Amino acid sequence: MILTLFDPRPKTSRAELYDRDAELRMMEEFVRKGSPILVMLGIRRIGKTSVLKVFLNEVGLPHIYIDARAFEEYGFSKDTLYRVLSEGLNRLRGRWSSVLEHLRALEGIEVGVSAVRLNWRERRLSVLDIFTKLDEWANSSGRPVVIAVDEAQLLRYLRGGKGRVDFTRILSYCYDNLRGLRFIITGSEVGVLRDFLGFDDPSSPLYGRVVDELTIERFSRENSLDFLEKGFSECGVRPPRGVIEEIVDRVDGIPGWLTYFGYRYCRRPGPDVVKEVLNEAKALALNEVRKLPSKYYIYALKAISSGRRRWKSIKEAMELWVNHPITNAQVSRILNTLLKLALIEKDGHEYRITDPIVAEAAREL
Repeated sequence: MILTLFDPRPKTSRAELYDRDAELRMMEEFVRKGSPILVMLGIRRIGKTSVLKVFLNEVGLPHIYIDARAFEEYGFSKDTLYRVLSEGLNRLRGRWSSVLEHLRALEGIEVGVSAVRLNWRERRLSVLDIFTKLDEWANSSGRPVVIAVDEAQLLRYLRGGKGRVDFTRILSYCYDNLRGLRFIITGSEVGVLRDFLGFDDPSSPLYGRVVDELTIERFSRENSLDFLEKGFSECGVRPPRGVIEEIVDRVDGIPGWLTYFGYRYCRRPGPDVVKEVLNEAKALALNEVRKLPSKYYIYALKAISSGRRRWKSIKEAMELWVNHPITNAQVSRILNTLLKLALIEKDGHEYRITDPIVAEAAREL
C-alpha cells in the first residue's frame, strides 16, 4: 500500500500536500520580495514542517535546512551547530555544487568527495564566515540562498556560557548586512519563539526589525472531510460516512491527527478502530503533557479541559486537586507559560486547549 496523503512522515512534494497552495505562494513571494526573515507559526501537528519542506524542494533555490530538534539529541553546543550546518551544506551537492565550490575558498571548509567538513576549532571558522560566503554567491548569481530553521525556539538553549552561540545576534547581523540570504524560522511553541527572537524586546538584537509572518491554520471542516475521503480513496478503503465525520469532529482540523487516524484505519479497518486509534492518540498526547515542568501545569490543563475556562475557576480547581492554596501570581505564571507553549489559547476572558486530543487526554489525568 503506497500512501501520499496519509503518509505519517512530513511531506516533501506538492503531490503529497493537501490544501496549502496559498501558503506556498506566500512563501515564494517572501523569498522574492519580502524581508530577510519569515517567521512561520502554528501549533503542533498543524503541518509546518511539511509546508516548509515542500517549499524548499520546489522553490528552485539553494537552501540549508536545519531541524533544531537535533540539538536535543546531540547536545546544545557549537559541536552540534557545526554538525547540522555541515549536513545542510552537504545537501547542496548536485544542482547547487557551485555554492560549495564558492565555499572552498573559505579556510576551514573541506569539500570532500562524500562530505562537507567544517574545521571550526583549528581554523576559527565562524557561522558568520559561512553565511557571508553564501551571501557572496547569492549576490554574484542573482539567486537568494534560503536558510530554514525548524522548531527554532530550541536554539535559545545555545545562548550563554563558554562556547555558546546567540543565534539572534547572528540573525541580526545577517538582517543588516547580508542581502542575499533569506531566513525561514518555524516554531510550534509560538510564545516561546516570539520571546526568543525578541522583535518587540528592546534588549534583543532583533528589536525593531521588520519581519514577515505566516500562520499555518487548521483545515476547515469541509477540507477535513475532503482530505479523509481522498486519503481513504487513495488506499482503497471506504469507511462509513459516520466514521469519517466522527474523526473530523474529534480532531478539529489538525492535519497531523487526521493523517494519524487515516493511516491507522487504512492498515486495520473496522468498527472499533476509531476508539482504538483515539486511545493511541491520547496516549501520545499524555506522554507530551507529562513532560511539563510540574503537576501544576497538568492540573491547569485538566481544569480547562473539564470546562473551567475562566481564571478564577481554574485556580479553584487547581487548589482543590493539590489540596493547598496557590498564589495568584503562580496561577498567572502557569497559564502564561501554557499560552507561550501554544498548549492553550485565550479568547476574551476564557481559556481553551488548542488540541482536542490533548484536551481529551487531560480530562483523564
